[in-house]
Amino acid sequence: MRWSIHHVNLETRDVRRAAAFYTEVLGMREQPWRFPKARGYLPGEPDRLALLGDGRDGHSGLHLIAPDPEFAERNGLAFNPSVGGHVAIQVPDLAAVIRRLEAAGIPHSVTGEFAIPGLRHVYLEDPEGNLLEINGPA
Repeated sequence: MRWSIHHVNLETRDVRRAAAFYTEVLGMREQPWRFPKARGYLPGEPDRLALLGDGRDGHSGLHLIAPDPEFAERNGLAFNPSVGGHVAIQVPDLAAVIRRLEAAGIPHSVTGEFAIPGLRHVYLEDPEGNLLEINGPA
């Protein structure tokens, strides 16, 4: 199966301070977040969410998000991607991944296009408890 790292999401208590570190000290560039029309609950204020793009597309790179204990509940998810951080893996056939998760009996949450235009997402934990996001074309 082809895959690539789409983004790394870091839980960030002070988003603006962290964004300043990545831009001013490490030389990254902050970019505006574009939300899809079918946006789920995703705080878009600059003190709650920042995108440090890697130049591949509009949302790949480093995401900084303030922890939100109710994020999962507000989006109907079993896992909370705003707490503890996660890595997002992009695949060309998300439906195939979902079928494999279901066949293996692995708990997961599937979203439609709610956070990033053109992508839908699956959240799950690996056997060590690391939160993963797997995304693919909507």
